[in-house]
Amino acid sequence: MIVGSHNARTASRVKKVTSSSSNQADLFQQLVDPPPPDLDLDINLELLGALNTSLRMARQHGMTRERVVDRMNALLPGAKKITLRQLNSWTAVSQEYKEFPARYLPAFCAATECDLPLRALAQPLCLDLVDAREADTLRLGHLRLEAARLAREQQALTRHLERS
Repeated sequence: MIVGSHNARTASRVKKVTSSSSNQADLFQQLVDPPPPDLDLDINLELLGALNTSLRMARQHGMTRERVVDRMNALLPGAKKITLRQLNSWTAVSQEYKEFPARYLPAFCAATECDLPLRALAQPLCLDLVDAREADTLRLGHLRLEAARLAREQQALTRHLERS
């Protein structure tokens, strides 16, 4: 699950707005208006870094690149087999026109047991990944808020009926 977030990047935009504004009314209007979207959403280097970091972390847990390829192929039974050469090409900085195919990203993340590449995709859009437990916790919080609202409404209605 991906949810919106005010991350450090958004906070720095607010700080920039507050430090550069001399007119109080303008400041409040700028804080209310959403910041202009970043025009450069090219995440090639960030994604490449996340892919390589995932591979390094997998290696630290005893998983070779060959094993990552094997796991990816097992997770993509209907797809064309991925080779070690392809993985190396997709993750090499020197391969300017060899980009990692998005269709293989979920299998890569599952194979390496690392979600950094998915986070690299979400971050420029000011989104965060939320795992199933966090999503359930969020849902539970919403349900508790709703239950409290309904309890207040029930109490108010009960008081109203007792007066009548």
